[in-house]
Amino acid sequence: MFRIKPFNSTQGKTKMSAKLKTTYMALLGVFSLVTYFAVQQLVSHQYEFLTSFDEAIPFIPWTVWIYHSIIPVIVATMFLLVQSRRLFFTTFWACATATIIINLFYIMFPSFYPRPEFAVTGVSEYLVEFSYIIDNSSNTFPSGHVAFAWIMYWGSTFSKKTRQTLGLNRLYLLWALALSLSTLTLKMHYIIDILGGFTVATFCFFVVKSYIKRHSLYSEETQP
Repeated sequence: MFRIKPFNSTQGKTKMSAKLKTTYMALLGVFSLVTYFAVQQLVSHQYEFLTSFDEAIPFIPWTVWIYHSIIPVIVATMFLLVQSRRLFFTTFWACATATIIINLFYIMFPSFYPRPEFAVTGVSEYLVEFSYIIDNSSNTFPSGHVAFAWIMYWGSTFSKKTRQTLGLNRLYLLWALALSLSTLTLKMHYIIDILGGFTVATFCFFVVKSYIKRHSLYSEETQP
């Protein structure tokens, strides 16, 4: 991993402004979306990981609301819970690294999920249909939604605000689990995709965390 230059670590400013966070998060969002949709145009269906366990999971349209909670939770986590530079950049670089790894897998192993047919009878079904349209199912392994959800969980775990708020860490854990399950009940991903997403998230977060700590990057005079 390349060496990351500390961001004004000698100035004693350990908390980041909302403006600076917005800049970095906007860059991450653009990078993630551009690479995601670019890869969809490059790859074609080649692999299918459907098992009897995947087929046994019921299709539950209303879980689409959990599935699409990913962006609001990312924003809330990065702006409200992640306070110190070190924790912010640990989480930021973990997301960026995960994005690169996930897209490499999408290129090397362009797996697809055969989408079910269903009647659009309400808002949830409409949102599922829209989700299917913007996602051509050529990039299932590993799940990006799952990876980002678990990175947010790990980021919140090391937040001082989370430790000070009773039950918040458990709430994040339940949310990450629920979002992971929603990718299955919406027939977006296979079980193996969920395991892959969790593995990528955990690997990226703790490797980045270890690297930043080892090289004393970013100020941490105030604990996260």
